[in-house]
Formats: sequence, C-alpha cells, structure tokens
Amino acid sequence: MSDLKEKLVQTPLREDSGARTTARFRYQALFGMALILERHVLDGDYAVVFEFHDDVAVFNSSSEPTSVRFYQVKTKGSGEWTHASLTGQRKSKKSDSMLPSIIGKMYDNVVAFGDTVEATTFVSNAPMKFSQNKAKFCLEECTVDDLGKLKAKLEAQFPNESVIRTDLIHFRRSDLSLEDMDTHAKGKLEAFVAAQLGEVSFSVSALFTAVADECTRKSRATSELSDFDEVVRDRGVTRNDAENWIATVSEVVDCPNWEVIAPQLTLPVLEVVKIGRHWGAYRVEVLNPNEATRRVRRKISKLLDEEQYQLLGLTDLVDQVNGSVAEYAQQELALISTERIKAMVLYETYTNKEA
Repeated sequence: MSDLKEKLVQTPLREDSGARTTARFRYQALFGMALILERHVLDGDYAVVFEFHDDVAVFNSSSEPTSVRFYQVKTKGSGEWTHASLTGQRKSKKSDSMLPSIIGKMYDNVVAFGDTVEATTFVSNAPMKFSQNKAKFCLEECTVDDLGKLKAKLEAQFPNESVIRTDLIHFRRSDLSLEDMDTHAKGKLEAFVAAQLGEVSFSVSALFTAVADECTRKSRATSELSDFDEVVRDRGVTRNDAENWIATVSEVVDCPNWEVIAPQLTLPVLEVVKIGRHWGAYRVEVLNPNEATRRVRRKISKLLDEEQYQLLGLTDLVDQVNGSVAEYAQQELALISTERIKAMVLYETYTNKEA
C-alpha cells in the first residue's frame, strides 16, 4: 500500500459547514466531469474522487496513488472573490474557536499530505479580483502586494508551519457558467467523444445524462471512508470508467441501422414495425441505462454465449432467447413488452459485448 493511500484513510475529514444546495452539488459534479475529460487525454491511470478531503481530488492512480491534486469548488451569483472573502474566518457555533477560511481549508491538505500534493486549487465561476485577468494562475504569479497579503493570512492561520508553500496554491476560473452549466458541460462531453472516436452520430443528451448523473451520485455518496479502494469505487471515476463511456458510444455507433436488420427477420410485418420502434428507443437508452436494464442485458448476453444458440438463424435466435429471458426481464422491468425484449436481444446479438 502506498504511503499516500494509507494516510488518506487515516486522516480524519475536516467538517464542512458550508451550505450544500442542489445547484452547488450539480456544479461541483459537472466540474468534476470536466476534470475527468481533461485528465483522460493524458497518459496513465487516474481517479477523480468527489468529497474526499476536498470537493474534488485527482489521484495519479486508482489503486496505489503517490500524488494528488485537490480542488475547492465555490459558486458565486455575482461579484468577484477578494482577499477578504478567501481569507476571512468566522467564529464556530460550537466553540469559541475560529473556523478556517476558504484558503485555510485548502492549505490544510498541504499540511496533512505534504510532498504528495501537486497543487490545491480554488475553483469558481466568478473571477478573482487579484487575477490580473488570468483564468488560471498560481499564487506566486500574483503581484508582490497580493502575494504578501494572502501569505500573511496563511502564516497567521498556520503558525506552526515554518514555510508556506505558496507555489502549491492555485486559482482557476471555471468556464462552466452558473446559469447554463449543463449546456456547457454537454458541449465538453461531445467534443471529448469526437476527439476519441471522430465525428460520429450518437445521442449526446443520453450520454450526458448518464455521465452527469453518475458524477452527481458520487458527489453525494455517503459510504464509509476507511478503505481507499471503496472510496474510489463509491465516490470516484477512473480511467476504466471513462473508457467504458467511450466503449458504449462506440458500441452504439457500430451497431447496424434498423434498415439493415429488419429484412433478416421472418416475422409478421406489424411485429417487425413494433420491434423497430423499440430498437430506436433502446439504442438511446443503453447510453443511460438503469441497473435493472443492466441486469437484463447481462442475462441476455450470457444466454447468447450458450452453445445451443450458436447455429440458429436470426428469427429463431430472437424467439428462443426471448422465451428464456422473458420471465426474468418482466421481474426486473415491470410491464416490459415482448417487442422490447426482442429489441434488446437483437442489440446484444449485434454488439456481442458484455453489458
């Protein structure tokens, strides 16, 4: 086990007294999604983890991390972030002690995790008043006056630290707008898929819903934090997870159009028409399936691997697999029709991939 991995689960999480609105969770989740897309184009393993020692943390490995980047995400309806808003402290309601400032919370992780920290970054949709019109910058890039003021506040909050690592403190203005964050994030995802697969036709809305919902769910996870691997599983997104997103899109893109499949079915015309309608809807659904749908997909895929189905024609294959899986599918997916099941069987037959 890496030293960082062990220390992460042994170090108590600091209490967060900030209000967690739905909008803030959503913004945090979508910024995390943007980080995943940015990190995925680089080499090597990674894990983007939500709500673990900070709003978002990016580790250089999903299993044995040796370095981490922390991100504190804050939204602001109007105005700028100033020295006072970042360094101001409030009195605790539970004691006479002072609560850490925003920048103090960020620096807590530098103190706790030392040289394994590559950076701790304050992220917001609103600009920093001391940014000198830069979207991304390090504290050391600020003017001498701004650097001195912020450093002095940190020295006061961390009197036992002989050196304040101002080179590790970064600021970033996110390009996700507060008013239209979904649209902007969806555009990033669409550009990411295009970069990975080329210009392909797919339902970006369905994929965005799947990815954004997964990030939102993980940012709200309430699982135990005593095991790093469980934290990554429940609160993180890894390279393998993102590869699965791409593979799902590729699977849908590579699957034949209904016009190619329909002539191969020797079924009554009206039944073929009904299956075709479900086929079109299902190709969108697989980009954003629920767990029940995933279970039925796995069941169908497992049946298709059985030897008894290998030499059947397409119509017989669909009919027989439907007969074998129908009861299970109806238990998992209430009111599912025979035509829907047959569309699922056809999809698994042509993609020939484990769900």
